Amino acid sequence: MKRTKESIQAERDFYRHQCDDMGQQILRLQQELTQVYSDAKRSHTTTSLILKTYELIDHDVSVEDIGKRFLQVILSTMWADRAMILRYDKEAGAFTSQCSLGLQHNSSPIPWINDTTPEFLFVNSNTETTPVTGFFCSAIESKYILWYFNRYEGVALLIGNDIEDRKFRLPFQEKDRDIVESSLNVFIDIVRRKEAEMALLKSEGKYRRLVQSSPEAILVCCDDKLTLVNNAGLKLLGTESSEDVIGHPLLDFIHPDDHGTMMKMIKNILENNHETPLTERRFKRIDDSIVDVEVVAIPSTFQDRAAVQIVALDITERIRMEEEQAKVQKIESLGILAGGIAHDFNNILTGILGNIDLAKSYSEPESEVYEFLQDALNASTRAKDLTYKLLTFSKGGSPLKKSTSLAEIITDSVNFILSGSKVRYEYSQPDDLWPVDIDVVQFRQVIENLTINAQQAMQEGGVLTIRAENAYEETEQALSVNDRNYVKLTVKDSGIGIPEKNLQKIFDPYFTTKDKGNGLGLATAYSIIKKHEGLIRVESTVGEGTTFFISIPASDKKPSAGTVDKADLRVGEGRILIMDDDKAVRMVAVGMLTSSGFEAVCSKDGQEAIELYTAAGNSGKPFDVVILDLTVPGGMGGQETIEKLLKIDPDVKAVVSSGYAKDPVLANYKDYGFKGIIPKPFNIKELCKSLLEVMSV
Repeated sequence: MKRTKESIQAERDFYRHQCDDMGQQILRLQQELTQVYSDAKRSHTTTSLILKTYELIDHDVSVEDIGKRFLQVILSTMWADRAMILRYDKEAGAFTSQCSLGLQHNSSPIPWINDTTPEFLFVNSNTETTPVTGFFCSAIESKYILWYFNRYEGVALLIGNDIEDRKFRLPFQEKDRDIVESSLNVFIDIVRRKEAEMALLKSEGKYRRLVQSSPEAILVCCDDKLTLVNNAGLKLLGTESSEDVIGHPLLDFIHPDDHGTMMKMIKNILENNHETPLTERRFKRIDDSIVDVEVVAIPSTFQDRAAVQIVALDITERIRMEEEQAKVQKIESLGILAGGIAHDFNNILTGILGNIDLAKSYSEPESEVYEFLQDALNASTRAKDLTYKLLTFSKGGSPLKKSTSLAEIITDSVNFILSGSKVRYEYSQPDDLWPVDIDVVQFRQVIENLTINAQQAMQEGGVLTIRAENAYEETEQALSVNDRNYVKLTVKDSGIGIPEKNLQKIFDPYFTTKDKGNGLGLATAYSIIKKHEGLIRVESTVGEGTTFFISIPASDKKPSAGTVDKADLRVGEGRILIMDDDKAVRMVAVGMLTSSGFEAVCSKDGQEAIELYTAAGNSGKPFDVVILDLTVPGGMGGQETIEKLLKIDPDVKAVVSSGYAKDPVLANYKDYGFKGIIPKPFNIKELCKSLLEVMSV
């Protein structure tokens, strides 16, 4: 069939339209593919920039260095040659440069122009210039700029470029916003993390310095091993090197008996995340010595692992002091108990001594009975000394001083202790040795304790040498802390000696190196010497012996006579009133005085004594001396009685007597109105001597 011209033209038009439609579709597809490629390229560029930016996290560099490296990545990606990071300063109201690259100098602050400061801006040659863009262009020294500002963080990025020969695109375009926005936000995140890391390191540094300088021991335990120990902890564990403890099991430094409770405590902390209350434990040091500690433990972390932090305070000294205080309280309790017993005990001894003394006065000195009575008297006197020793550490206990010669006291005390031993005793003194003001019983205890100490140091035998000498003020030996003369005693043994480490402790209560020692001997001696205003010190060499130096204030009075002869008593020249609650004491005192020629009247308490004293004065036969017992259970004692007697007769001559020889009234009797003192138990000569001294006043 022959086609017509019209049909051919119509067919051509059809195919032409089809080709046009297909061309349009191909063109649209090409455009879409170009857009996809462009978007993919932009996405790749952004992703690549972000990845390169994140790589900065691993660099151990400062925030400023991170900023410069970030700008290098930006410039290589954006085909630019200069860039600047700025931070908005609210106080200054302007942007200040934090970091720049490709510029010779940092820009002056860029002012904040209210809300006209844009979040995003790009300036090309055909962009209209405004005051704001002028500031940006001046800051970056470029006519092509890209500006992005993160308002929330207050951080801005300013990029510049002076290259104009771009064939395919302008230096900066609207679509570059995604790249700079994403990369700047990543940079801000990196900086925030870096600043947090630096703050953490700074905080860790402060914490480490705080831990290391803490006076309390701090130990961190992870997986049952020590991972951190501060300086105080090293000292507590007995070492200066952390290598001795770090990495070692915690239980290596815990007392074996505390292992179970310590592990239970740590397990409870890790499982329940609770801190423990303050508790006491025992640590074991490097040298295996034990130290008492007060600990509190809290949950912690070490290198992202669960750990336990232990804070320990050494309380060894506190516990020792508490134990010492408990011992002192026991001693004081013993002293109080002894004081209560002493009154009755000394009353009994007064009856015994008095009756023995009376029996002696009726016996012939050459008789065998006389010797027996003398031995009984000496034994009773030793019993009297026992109460003084019990009361040494009790409250009160002021020494009852009197002027005394040392020779007889020292010789008697040393011979008594060394009797039957292998130790030989030597004593020397000058002929003009001064007397001293001492409590005879207390000082005898000092000599006995030093002698016992020397004897124990010379168990195989040796020589104990005691030398007494006058120590003048101007000599080094005087040790005259109170500007007075002293008598110096040197007590030297040839024993095993005392190690230097123990020399500073030997006077401490309860310190002893002997298996059967109680640590009170030298402490007692020290206490007594101090109460006498004296000094005691020690020198010792191991294997050669020990020397004690004692300085006692010299007396300016003549020594008191140890005895009073019966011929010295003025027989029948005085009336004596005796007040005592114990009938046996009253009877023996009356017997003593009557046998010596005195007229004696007795009363059982202060009220009766006042009545008798008043009646005697009214009758014209007053009493010459009144002897008042200090303690009268359930009645008026001597202290209250003397107060009332002084109101009746200001010239009353009263002598205080007591079985509690450590009562402060006895040590300071004149302050209470008494003229003399007679401690119980007493014998005839001591009683008469005291009365004669008072009557002569």
